[in-house]
Parts: sequence; C-alpha cells; structure tokens
Amino acid sequence: MAIPEEFSREYIDRASDDTHLYQAVVTSKEPYRSLARRDFHQSADHGFSHKASDAPANSPAPGLDLDNPQLYYNTDGAAADYWRDKDLPKPERDINQLRRDLAEWGYCLIDQALSPTQLQRMSARVRDQAAGERKAGIASWMGTEPVPGEKLTTTQFVHCLINKGEQFLHCVEHNTDGVQAAHVIERLVSESIGERFLMSSFIAIITNKHNLPQALHQDQAIAPFQDMAAPYTCNTMFILDNMGPHNGGTLVVPGSHKLLSAPGTGQPIDTPLPPAINLSAPAGTVMIFEGRLLHGTGVNRSDAARTVLVMNSIKPFMRQQELHLFSAHSSILENASDKLLYRLGAMPTGLGGIEGAWNGDRLVGQRLAMEQGNYLAVGELSPHSSKQELAQNFGYRHSEVGTRQAPHQPEGAGKNPPTF
Repeated sequence: MAIPEEFSREYIDRASDDTHLYQAVVTSKEPYRSLARRDFHQSADHGFSHKASDAPANSPAPGLDLDNPQLYYNTDGAAADYWRDKDLPKPERDINQLRRDLAEWGYCLIDQALSPTQLQRMSARVRDQAAGERKAGIASWMGTEPVPGEKLTTTQFVHCLINKGEQFLHCVEHNTDGVQAAHVIERLVSESIGERFLMSSFIAIITNKHNLPQALHQDQAIAPFQDMAAPYTCNTMFILDNMGPHNGGTLVVPGSHKLLSAPGTGQPIDTPLPPAINLSAPAGTVMIFEGRLLHGTGVNRSDAARTVLVMNSIKPFMRQQELHLFSAHSSILENASDKLLYRLGAMPTGLGGIEGAWNGDRLVGQRLAMEQGNYLAVGELSPHSSKQELAQNFGYRHSEVGTRQAPHQPEGAGKNPPTF
C-alpha cells in the first residue's frame, strides 16, 4: 500500500534538521561515561569500573590487582586516609540519626535489625537454599565478571526469595516476626519513596574468594533521571556476615547520591568523586540505601563466603525487576495478605493489570487460571458473534472486577457465563 511521501523514512531523514528533540539526553550515557573516566576520580586510576585486562599478568589473584591503593576496590590505603576523620554512618537505632545519615550520606545502618534468632534462621535458610540450587545445577552466577579463563563468575545469586522461606515474606510485609526492626525499615523506605512503594526484587548475593568487583552504579539507573529532590528507588540490605574490607563489604561512595544528581540528567560529572569505602558492619545489621547512591560488590579476600540479601523497592509507576505475579509459587499468592499482594504487584492500583483489572483488584484468579491452562483472553467480538463465541469462559469473568460487575451488566445480567 502506498503511503504519503512525508511518512516515508527517506523523506523524514531528508527533511529533518539537526535538532532531534532530546537526543543529547537520550544518548549521553551519563553519568556512567564519567564514572569510567581514567585518572580523574580519587583512588580510582581506571575509573569506577573494573577491567580484568588492567590487572598484572602475574597477579596471584587472576584479574585483580590487590596491591594498588589507587584502584577503587582497594580501600585500605588512600581511600581510608580520605575518610578517616569523616563522621560516616555507624550502626544506630535512633530513628532521627538514621534519617540524618540517609539524607547526608545516602545510606544508614540499623543496629541489630535482626535478632540473634532471626539472623541465625535467615542465614541457615539462605545457605541451604544456595547449596541446594548448586547441587541441582540451577545456581545463578552473575553480578560480576568471571575470573579470566573461567566461564562463570564466583558470585552466586539466589533469586525470588519470596518462594524460599516464610521469613522472606515477613521482610516484604515488614513484619517483626521476621525482622525486629521492620517498622523502622518500613518508615525509612516510605519516607524516601512514598508509602505506596512496590517490591521490585529480593535476592541473596553470595561472594566467594577473589571475586571480581562490580563497576560502581546507581540502582536508580532503571529510571535514568538525576534528581536532587529525592530518590526513585530504595534498597534494604540484610547483612548476614560480619563485613569489612577483608571480605569485600559492599563498596559505596558516601554522599554520591548528591554529587551525581547535582549536574542534572544527562550531564557529565565535572568534579572528581571521592574514593569508595568498603562497608563495615556486624552481621544482623540492615543497611538502607537510596537509589542514587553509587555502590557495588567488593572483592572478598577471605576464605569464607560473604552473604547479603538485597530487597529493592520502587515507586509504583516503575517497572519491577522481577515479575512476581509469574515468579511466585501459587501457594504464596493464594495465601497472601492484601499488603503482600500489593507489594508484589499482584494487586495493582492503576498500572500492571490484566485485561482492565488494574484498580485495586487481586490478580490471583487470573494467574492461577493461566497456570492451569484455563485462561481465555477476550479476543475479537461483535454483536454478530455466535452464541458459542459470546458464552466462552473468558478469564475476565473470573477476575474480581468481572465478578463484581457481572450482576449489573446491561445485557446478560447475572449470567456468568451467559446462556441464550
């Protein structure tokens, strides 16, 4: 079919001038281009990104240089000197100090957020789950690059923790049965990104000896806006092992949530960033850090694995990293509270619905019907469709909104499915 010339690609290319709307922002790749800048950031000769090719060929730890204090993942030298006299966050219980730390540094540390019993139970469950997934041959190895010569990284992820233990559901619901500091955590996340936040993903990250480091990044990069006003995402990190530089405690650049936002969206960083630190905190601490904070997995120099759990929370207009409505076991959804269903995105309020069921309706019925192979989407219909076509057992009939409206339908009222 012929189309008007003005709608052809050739005409559009020929007629367009050099001003292409928001091309500068869309193609800038900032601030990450600036983060990889060499000989610019403090204690980051190669930028805040790692390339195994930069490591000495004869290194005892392939792909790493553990002796150069000017590399971002080695934090005991120049980086430690830089931060020595700074009043960085320490494990704390006072809500107001936690707020001040989160605002000033981009993160805070909740002291003994897990009781000894909760810590022991959570650690054992994650350890067993990770071992079981390895033995089943379904372990997930990701997050950092593989050591040169290897096919898999040495960092294991355990995904979709909601399926893997009741205590993890307590974490999502902020129930003190699973996390004694749950109310503090929920308050800080709510104040950071709003009360109607969603849980985007909930994973365990297990690093083993001499894993390669992550490039430092913002989790908020999924919404590529640098906004000084407030974050779009917020993380809750459950620290299950004592951590520090010796075992690659999470790398962070304190205060970077402000420094990266100040230039604005799509703009380069024109002032060198301070060095990174390895987070130091005892097991049982919970770290809250907002989405603008520069962070990444550090290098574990110890012989023991280091484990953290990270739950990412987002504003309700954003897309979740994990599609929980499909990932969750049916038994989890069948028995979930409204609060849990909402956090999982299975009780949407405006976005993420199924066939118009998006205004606070539970989507459990639709998910179960799909799982059983019984879900029939509404296709093309007309007033001239056959009785059989109109009487099909559409999935919409079993949605909350469909069931609620069925008795009041102007045609076929009270008939579900209709008869003729």
